[in-house]
Order: sequence, then C-alpha cells, then structure tokens
Amino acid sequence: MNKLQLDQVDLLLVDPDRNVRNIVRNILHDFGFRDLRTAETLTETQEAVTKAMPDLLISEVKLPDGDFCGFIRALRHHEIADNPFLPVIGITWDPTLEIVGQVIDSGADDLLAKPVSTAQLQDRINSLIVARKPFGVTSDYIGPDRRSGSKRKTTIPLIEVPNTLKAKAIGEEPDTNLQQAIDRTIAEVNLHKLDRHAHQINWLLDGILPVLEGGAMTTAARGMLERLLYVAEDSGRRLHGTPYEHVSELCRSLIKVSRDILDADDEPKKRDVSLLRPLGQAIKAGFDAGTAAAAREISASVGG
Repeated sequence: MNKLQLDQVDLLLVDPDRNVRNIVRNILHDFGFRDLRTAETLTETQEAVTKAMPDLLISEVKLPDGDFCGFIRALRHHEIADNPFLPVIGITWDPTLEIVGQVIDSGADDLLAKPVSTAQLQDRINSLIVARKPFGVTSDYIGPDRRSGSKRKTTIPLIEVPNTLKAKAIGEEPDTNLQQAIDRTIAEVNLHKLDRHAHQINWLLDGILPVLEGGAMTTAARGMLERLLYVAEDSGRRLHGTPYEHVSELCRSLIKVSRDILDADDEPKKRDVSLLRPLGQAIKAGFDAGTAAAAREISASVGG
C-alpha cells in the first residue's frame, strides 16, 4: 500500500456514530488517505455523491434515515449519480446471514464486521485496487460477480468496469478518457441488462398467462405482473439512445396493458390478456435488426 498514491483518492466515509467514524478515519489516514469526506446519514451521502462522485465509499449499513442497500442498488442500476461502478465497502455491527445477503445482493463490493480490523480493511481496499471482481449482469442484479465454486459455471455476462480508485491510486494521469470509459461501460451494461429483461419478460408471462387465461387473479400472479411492469419501465428507460430504441414503443404498450390488468376491478379484459404474449415475443425479437416497423405495428394495435 505504501507505493500507492492514496492521497489522491477521494474517499467518502459514512457512519452515524462519531466515535466509530473518527476511529475508521484515523485508520484510513494512517493508510495514506488525505482527501477524506464524511457523512452521517443516507441523505448526506446522496448529497455528497451528487456534488462530487468519490472514488471509494465506506459506509455503515444501518443508516438512520434510509435504506443503504436500496441506495447501492439504485447506484448500480445508474438511477442516481454519474458512476455506477463506484467501489463500495459496507461495515456493520450485526453481520447476520440476512444482512450479509442483502448487502451482497445490492451490488456492494464487500462487507466488514465492526470493530473494523486495520489489517482486514487495508487488505480489502488493496484488493479493490489491484484485483477488483468484474461485474455481472442479470435480470435483477448489477454488481461485482457474487458467484463462487460450481456457480461460476453459470453463464452470465462479466464486464471489467472502470475503476477510478485504481486509476488514482496507481497514479494514472487524470483526463477525459476515464469518463469516456465509464460512459462506454454504462452503455455495455445497458445492452446486457436489456437482453436479460427481454428473457425475463417472457419467463414472467409463462407464469402469469395460465392464471389470467383461467379468468382469475391470484396474489402470486399480481406480484409477477408488478414485476413485469417494473421490467417494462426499466427497459424503456434503458433503451433511450441505443440501436434498439424502437423497442421502447413495445415497452410503452406492455406498460399500458399491464397497468390496465392490474387496475381492473374484477377479472381483466380478455383483449388485454391476449396482448401480453405477442408483446413479450415482439420485445424479445425487437433486438433483431429491421424490426422497427413491426414494433410500430404491434404498438398501434394496443392503442397506447
């Protein structure tokens, strides 16, 4: 670590406990960090990353005014801030299996138990600089590859993401190339996410349609419909500026039909139910070349 230029790294340390914050801050100062910002709440954290994106975030998992895991999930999905690839280390007094799972599933890089071990913290930061895991993209996750052992045989996209922590720590010259790399990788993640969404839409429909075609609405089917609505909305957001922007028309149609079914007082209209499958198939096919005309035709038939 002594050879690394940690004084150039912008580090944001978040903890509502002043004593813990000061202890960890002193440890980090001893490592060589000098550009240290602090926050006590999720609100302050959000304001800090909006004002100036840090190169490393170390945060208590339980914050008094919000959901840390939800914040990291939104960050990874590029719903907030400019760099969804920010290295993140969570810290907690209560590393239960439930909390560990929530933090890992949010897309954080690591989780450490309090009291924080000096050697362990130094080792984890060093790993983020020299051997950070590539990002995986699934239908509901974006973040460092969380698979281990035999699970690694599962095929999911793995992407080497830009790392401003590493760039500054090893003394790379700051220029616009890093931001360009971040923007390119965001676009790459978007396309992988859209592909996963297209598959999930049709998987959800496989579970929803047998129920709706039977004229009923179960709690499970409603939950899947709400997930379908989210996936369609997120797909529409991600399609902007991609070569597949024409598919957004189909997503808007799927959103309308899904909402109409969810809002139905009794059983949904048969016409709405009958449109779900062709819309899902068209969205999946829409990533093939030359389907813009077909997308417009199907969307027009929905009237939305």
